[in-house]
Amino acid sequence: NPSLVYTKEALAELWDVEDSELLNLLAIEGKLITIDITLQQLLKDHSSSFGGTYIDVKKNQVFVNTVNPSVVPIIKSSSAFNNNDYLNFITFVTKSNSMDILAYRIIKIYEKIKQFKPINILCYIDIELNNVVIRHDQKTNDEFINSVREYNPIFVQFEVGLSHPRCNENNDDIRITQFSISRRDLNLKILSGEGLINLFNDLGCSVGFWARDKKNANLNYIVTAGHCSSKLSRLVDTENFAHMAWDSTERNLLGRMVESKNIGKYDFGLIDITGSKFLKSVTTLIRNTDSEKYSELIIERGIQIVSHGAHVCKSGFSSHVTCGYIKGLITISTFLEGIPFKDFVFYGKDTFQISCGGDSGGPLFSYLQNLNTVGLSGIHIGGIGDFSIFLPLNIILSKDIISVGHWTMSSYKNIGQIGLKKWNMSNFVPIYYNNSNWHLGTGTVQPITGISNNWTGPINWN
Repeated sequence: NPSLVYTKEALAELWDVEDSELLNLLAIEGKLITIDITLQQLLKDHSSSFGGTYIDVKKNQVFVNTVNPSVVPIIKSSSAFNNNDYLNFITFVTKSNSMDILAYRIIKIYEKIKQFKPINILCYIDIELNNVVIRHDQKTNDEFINSVREYNPIFVQFEVGLSHPRCNENNDDIRITQFSISRRDLNLKILSGEGLINLFNDLGCSVGFWARDKKNANLNYIVTAGHCSSKLSRLVDTENFAHMAWDSTERNLLGRMVESKNIGKYDFGLIDITGSKFLKSVTTLIRNTDSEKYSELIIERGIQIVSHGAHVCKSGFSSHVTCGYIKGLITISTFLEGIPFKDFVFYGKDTFQISCGGDSGGPLFSYLQNLNTVGLSGIHIGGIGDFSIFLPLNIILSKDIISVGHWTMSSYKNIGQIGLKKWNMSNFVPIYYNNSNWHLGTGTVQPITGISNNWTGPINWN
């Protein structure tokens, strides 16, 4: 690609460091996440005394929001800290709002969202700010905003201080100029993050990841965002999708999105590529050709991100690979229809735009302990201002439809009872994947097993 100018790795841009510092910081982050998971286990029985945890890689600390300092010695004296130096990396910070209070507030706000149906609202528990934050457009939703003031949320208007250079501001989607359908290219590789074009309306999205039908391994799919498809074109059976690489104008015909309630309910869809002549071109690699050394990232396993402040990256057709911090794990989103979604995760980099139209459906991932292998975390859904949104992998897999790629996950490990009953957070703790149980495949596709049937999200909203 003659126009390509190599810059720092996307993760180095996020952390504002040189590439040479990344491996050390990844090791630091890995340890902080381990400590954070340990803390989450301990704090779940003290939700009225603490307001959650978050990590800061640059400061090399896990911060614990503390409402009742008298409970801190109980946490510190836990046997979980007997044979390690974890306490050296934990800072207890005095805060006002416990997780009980924050959970109560966001559920009451959720009730108001269902009542008033505000549009383009991103609501979440911001652990670092120790409050519920509502991101919104000042021009709309006045009635809703006034109705939730009694719960003392922080209101933030959408803004972008620095637009991504590849993004066309104020453009919700991207239309692709028509090019001819290509003949089969024997050397073609289809990578996650490359273009995915809806031939019905020329809407551009991104390839998410390759999957197979869980009940019939002969059926192959590409997972992407559900809104990349048109309900009308699915109903009249006129829709088709094609692949387009970042540096090419050729379209490689793939197939149609399978009709499913998951398209509207969770915003993910499956494009059936079983009959495509390009099926053998599909890979479990993520495109990252803005990087000089790591142009293709290997998906080694699936991971679920559980720490606020952890890094996450995405690869997309428009903005390529960018990274952000986990901002919200307990969230409510509404878009133009005012329908609330509760399964998304928010990520971003303050005042910086890291995604735009055309990136929808691209893979979300985290770097492991090096810069060429990653863990798949979900698919990118969209963004408003400097906030981006993704659908976690565990939500997609929990629908029991697909198995994924050339790697397997043997189990999910639940580190605590999940759910929020009568707005009591005493049982709250997110699930995570137990690293000791990951197994790599040997090149054959094996189904993922052991998905928790009880997983309904970190809060029981009903």
